[in-house]
Amino acid sequence: MQTTPPALGRVPRLWRSLAAAAVTATLVWTTVAGTDDDFPLGPMTQFAFSVSDDGGQIQSHWLEAETRDGTRFRLPMDAMGAGLKRAEVEGQIKRFVADPSLLEGIARQQNARRPDRPLARIIVVREIKQLRRGRVVSTTTAPRVTWEVR
Repeated sequence: MQTTPPALGRVPRLWRSLAAAAVTATLVWTTVAGTDDDFPLGPMTQFAFSVSDDGGQIQSHWLEAETRDGTRFRLPMDAMGAGLKRAEVEGQIKRFVADPSLLEGIARQQNARRPDRPLARIIVVREIKQLRRGRVVSTTTAPRVTWEVR
């Protein structure tokens, strides 16, 4: 009975070394230039930041909708509400601001689910909480971008 495993040959060692180098290079590249879309071989940045206890800000975003009759409500961050989860919405904020027409898909989905409540607009709302000595001292809420549903 053999007690030590057999040594790997040159080809298996080379293969494993190349595979490890490729995974490491991919992780380094996506950490420097990647987005959350690259996960699991890239950063998951939604929790990867710290906020100063004194003078720091905590920012969060959500989606609101307004019906044609003027009723305004917050879209749930799930498949039935916005069709996107909170992390997905927050990860797409820059794209929504640059091109608000991207919100049209969410409006279409909502109108298909609730034809009795047609939407007039979708609003990306930003909330900023200002910290002082680790406590929230002020909260500001304002629309970041609005899309008029077509």
